[in-house]
Parts: sequence; structure tokens; C-alpha cells
Amino acid sequence: MKKIVLLLCVGAYLSEVAAKALDSVEIYEQVQRSVTVLEELDDTGKPLQALSAIAVASDRAVTMCDAMSGTRQLRIVTKNNSFPATILARDGQRHLCLLSVPGAELTQIVSADVNQSIQSGARVYALSNALGLGVGISEGVVSGVRPQFGVNFIQFSAPVSPGSDGGALVDAEGRLLGIITYRHHDGQNVNFAIPAKWLAEIEQHDKSDIAYKQFRETAEQLQQQEQWQKLADHVEQWIVGHQNDADAWLWVAVAAEKIGNLDNEENAWRRLHQLDPTSSVAAAGLVSVKLKRNQRAEALQLAHELLSLRQEDADIWTIVGQTEQVAGTAAKAEEAYRKALTFNPWQLAAYQGLIGIAEQRNDQGMVTQLWQSLTALNPDVPAVQFKLAEAYIREGRPARAYSLLEKLTVPDTQKADTDFWKGQTLIALGRPLDATQAFEKSLQGNPTSKASVYAALGSSYFQLQRFPESIQAYREAVRLEPNNPEWLYGLALSLKDGFRGREALEIDAQLLKKFPNDAAVWRQKGFTEAILGRHQEGIKSMEKSLELDPKQGKLWVALIETYRQAGRDKDATSAYERLRGIDSEWAEKAYRSAILPFEESQP
Repeated sequence: MKKIVLLLCVGAYLSEVAAKALDSVEIYEQVQRSVTVLEELDDTGKPLQALSAIAVASDRAVTMCDAMSGTRQLRIVTKNNSFPATILARDGQRHLCLLSVPGAELTQIVSADVNQSIQSGARVYALSNALGLGVGISEGVVSGVRPQFGVNFIQFSAPVSPGSDGGALVDAEGRLLGIITYRHHDGQNVNFAIPAKWLAEIEQHDKSDIAYKQFRETAEQLQQQEQWQKLADHVEQWIVGHQNDADAWLWVAVAAEKIGNLDNEENAWRRLHQLDPTSSVAAAGLVSVKLKRNQRAEALQLAHELLSLRQEDADIWTIVGQTEQVAGTAAKAEEAYRKALTFNPWQLAAYQGLIGIAEQRNDQGMVTQLWQSLTALNPDVPAVQFKLAEAYIREGRPARAYSLLEKLTVPDTQKADTDFWKGQTLIALGRPLDATQAFEKSLQGNPTSKASVYAALGSSYFQLQRFPESIQAYREAVRLEPNNPEWLYGLALSLKDGFRGREALEIDAQLLKKFPNDAAVWRQKGFTEAILGRHQEGIKSMEKSLELDPKQGKLWVALIETYRQAGRDKDATSAYERLRGIDSEWAEKAYRSAILPFEESQP
């Protein structure tokens, strides 16, 4: 009898131990082996973004896949190694993906009883790759179970951040309750997870939802092929019977934006926002539409409302920065961009915004510094190195740019671009002949923009006063990009100096139809007309250019000389007096070339 009592006591003690809640250290030690870092890679193998994944077998993991493009390489990173991952099955409507990770030998997570009720106030822990810093743990409580899209999401208070998508929400015994979905983030320490029981249904949904899978595959294919009208038509047919499909509305917005249908784009973003008021993607889309409609105040209000959704989201801080920049509040824009970089140091759009602000301030040193930071983060990306070389050139340090390009190791596919930038550097170094050879070498390969190379070749030939070759190069650039005003202007300039003024005037007239207030085009038109002996027409064109931009000393001199040639001596003297008040150095040149000879010729 005593033995039975003893066994009962031991059994009760063991049950009590088994039910005893673990502390955060024990939870972390137990669960962290089952939560991994998931990286989405670009075409060069560089990480684009970091997410989280949960191991459900030794070679299987699950993640939230709405944040992934669907076409990129994936990689699971453990403490000791990394393994390529592929999407084995997708539950498209729930945004869950089952990943195949051969050879990873992952530790399967332990799930809670699917029939277990989730109590508000219960202690929970979030384990995820927050901010891409590796798997960490945070503690909170269940705030409640909230219905969204007809689904009961688990709302909890444990802090999460970008990168937490696909992480694990576990109970006080380390058992999986849900999969963290950061896209449903609704404010500070107000977060959501979807039920863990859905993990077992991914493959079933992948096989059974054939129509949705076909719709999605076709949409993704059309998007990759940039067939925007076909994508719009495809999604429109699907939407008729699936009004609550958030993914479909997102494709509607993307296609409409590419086609240029602003009304359809705004309608799609609004519908998406109605379906999921917590979606920062939808709100960002609406901000973009407001900016396109020049409704800056509304855009600014929406952008700042986004921050109530995700205070730690680099994308949202970047949107705020872009909106402030368009609104003309550069200081606030800069603050927002720098905030974005504290959360994601690789946020290219934030760097681009800061570079834009620095360029507006004509702070070329800061532009160079920002590109230096980007090259440090992306040392193997040639395009970023080329932008740094360009920054050095613009800062007046072409020798530094050339040294950078000489040391650069690039794949064969990008050697033509390297030659192009070497040519630009040689132009800045005052070596147009060497630059010409570099541009011609670039054209033998496959540069990113052949039109740009031909235009640069035209410029170097122009500096060598080889006008026929310059004209030919510019004509090729215009053939490749007919509507590029820079190439047309260069062609007109070469035609003028190549004694083909009538052809140059035809291009000037074409440019002035598009840019009637461009001082440079009026100036060149005036020069060309004067060369052709059309003094009165040339005077009118020069006067128009100076009306638009009075600080053109060389043009004032040309105008004064043309006044003399046209017999308008009083106008020449009057123009000279105006020039004295604008630019004394050019006034002195004008005096020597057009005023003094006239005075000496007087009796």
C-alpha cells in the first residue's frame, strides 16, 4: 500500500514538473535550434532581405512568403553552415511556404495541441531573426484573438521587428502556437501570429487550390516578362470572382502603375487598404498616388500615419523621407532617411534620397561619402563602384576615379561598362583621344547603355574638333534614344561647329517645342543664326537666352559683337553697360573685342 501511495506521489510530482513553465533562457535553448535565418538573395548571391523560418522536419522549414519575390534564390543559415532552399509547396492565400532544405539536418519544432485554447494574458515568447541580427527572443503576453480576413489571428505583445516574418510564437513550455507575420504589425508591441495548425495544411492547399495556383503562376510570369497590360487583363478577370484577394489587388495596382492608369492604381491601393488596414504596402501605395497627383499635404499625412504601423520599418521611414523631400522639407527628409538606415543599413532607396538631398545642396563631398558607404556595403557590385567613380569625377577627383576603375575586378559581362567609365574619367583628365579609344572599346562589348557610350564618344570627338565623327556618333545615340534631349543638343552643337548650321537649326526648333524656356537651346540657336549671317534672328535668340539666364558672360560678348555686325551700335553700348554690372571680367573682354575697336575707328 505504501508503495502505491509513493508511486502516486512520484507521478504527481513528475506531472507537476512536466507542466512547470520554463524561463526565457530555457525557452531560448529549447526552441532556437528550430528557428533559422532565411535569406533571399539577388542574382549575384548577395542578401536582399533577411527573414525567419521554422523547422518542421530535418530537411523542411516553413516561412511567411508574402514578403518574398518568388523568383529569387533562398538560403537557410544555421549556426555552422548555410543551405540552399527551394519552395516545395505554397499556401498562396495564407502566404505560407513549405521549404525544402536538403542536407540541413534541422531540429523539428514541437507544436502545441491544435485543440488547445489560447488564453488572453498567457505568457508567450517570440523567436525570430529580428532586423537580420540572428535568432533572438522577446517576451510578452497574448493580448487576444482577433479576426481578420475571416481568420483568427493571435495578437501578442512580445516585440518583433522587420525580419521576424516566419518566426515562432511559443507558449511558456516552448511549444509552437503560431507563425509571426510582421506584415500585420499594428503599432508598438501590438503584433500578430497566424495559427500553427495551418502548417500541416500547406501541401494540401497547394495541391487542392489549383485555380489559385494557376492564377498566381501566370501573374508572376507576366510580371517577370513586364507584360503589364496582359497582367492587368489577367488579374481583372480573376478579381470578378475573388473580390477579397489581397494579392490580386496588389497586382492590379502594380500593373496600373506601369501602364500609367492612375485612377485604377489608386482604386486598387484603396481596396487593398480596406481589406487590410494595417498593411504598410497599401498605405505606401496611396502615398505614391497622392504624390503623383501633387497632393503633397495628403501624402505627407498618410506617410506619417504609416509610422503608427511600424516604427522600426526601414521601408516606411524611407517613404516618409521621400514624401518630405517632395514636400521640400529637406531636413526632415534627411532625418527620416537616416532613421531608415539605422534599421536597415542596406536600404538603397534611403541612400539615394540622401544623395539627392546632397546634390540639391551642391554638397558633392557628401555625395561621394554616401557612395563610399554604399561601396563598402556592396564591394562586389560593379554598378555601385561605377557610381562612386562618377562621384569622384563630379567632385573634381578624376585621378581617384581612374585608380578605382583600374583596380576593379568585374565579370566579362560588365567590362564594357568599365571601359565606358574609364572614358568618362579620361575626358575629365583632359585626355579626349584616350577617352575616344576607351569608348570605342566599350562599344565592342555589350555596355548597359550603348546610346550613352555613343553620346560620350560624340563628346570626345567634339573636343578633338573631329566634327564628322562627332556628328556620326551623336546620330547613333539619337537613333537608339530618339527622345533624349541631351543627345539631340549634342548633335546640334556638333552640326553647328561642323558648318552644317541649317541642320542644327532644325534640331534647335525641335528642342524648343519641348523646352521653350531652355536658355542653352536659345543660346545655341542664336550662335548658329549668327554664323549663318542671320544677325537679326540671332540677336532675338540670344536676347531670349539672356532673359532666361542673364549670367552668361560669353553670350553677352557674342550679343554685343552681333549688335555691331548688325549696325546696332547703341544696343551694343547698352548691352556692354549691363554686362559691367553682371560680370566685370567678361565686360572687359567685350570692351576689347567690340567696344575699343569701334572707338579707335572713330575720327
